Amino acid sequence: MAPALAQFFSFRERDLDGAKAAVGQDFFTTSMDLLDRTASYDFRFDGIVLGALAVGVSHINSGLEIGTADLEDCYYVNYAANGSMHARHRRHALEITPGLGAVYHPVGPVAMTTSDEYGSYAVRVDRRAVNEALEEQLGHPVPPDPVLEPHIDLRSGPGRRWDRLVRLLCDEAATAPSVLSHPMIAAPLHDAVVNGFLHATGHRWRSALERPTQSWSPTPVRRAVDAIRADPAQPYTPAGLARLAGASTRTLHDGFRRHLDTTPMAYLRLVRLERAHAELRASDPAGTTVAAVAHRWGFGHVSRFAQAYRRTYGRAPGDTLRTR
Repeated sequence: MAPALAQFFSFRERDLDGAKAAVGQDFFTTSMDLLDRTASYDFRFDGIVLGALAVGVSHINSGLEIGTADLEDCYYVNYAANGSMHARHRRHALEITPGLGAVYHPVGPVAMTTSDEYGSYAVRVDRRAVNEALEEQLGHPVPPDPVLEPHIDLRSGPGRRWDRLVRLLCDEAATAPSVLSHPMIAAPLHDAVVNGFLHATGHRWRSALERPTQSWSPTPVRRAVDAIRADPAQPYTPAGLARLAGASTRTLHDGFRRHLDTTPMAYLRLVRLERAHAELRASDPAGTTVAAVAHRWGFGHVSRFAQAYRRTYGRAPGDTLRTR
């Protein structure tokens, strides 16, 4: 159910061969040439590989020409944090500036020319994961390698929300220790980025994804609730719960809204909060801490856990632990 364990990467290279090796390790094989052969070169690249997903943020100080052959069974998105880039892919010319990005397909070479001082976010998603996520959300098969529009707008709506998720992963990947090492936190974020990509980019099924669903039967909701309560420590994702419930993620989400006035993941967090509360009540304060209990139940940020705990139980989690 959970994606593979998180693998973090961080590179700083001052020669092109080292940079090509760094990109090839977690993304794809490239060629790189300086626009000014006499310029200095400094390349930084930091991020995370998480299951079918790789996300990173990079910076180069001197303009480059970058080329790839086919993208090795993945979709690739590149968009600027600063500076600009011109790209060519599948007969499309693409201008990449902050807020506007490019989507590259698994088949077809890519040629990119960057400005000096170019910073960018890079997202690689396995094409099988894209297909499976699209079929799961739609509830019917789609052709392999769905054709996605080459431009992606990250300034508003679904694109802006997806950009926040990508930046969140990059920020967390740079934090030590990272909450992304915890499967309960990493698994839903992995799925949120893959599914958010399908809502942020254009394709023939986009309007169908945005169309509301209606779920009148409580049976899928009951199945999901039973699974959550039986083992809330599992690294559940919306798609994983939907599979257990025998419904699509959209149908299950609508069912939770209709019958429980919440969402599947919000309900999961509530159950985990209940288990954390029970553990705090039963624990010896000499043998554990609030932070340890919070992390054990998938709450990566202790301050946010404490806020949620106080809203629910009317007191600080530390008070519960101390008054065992």
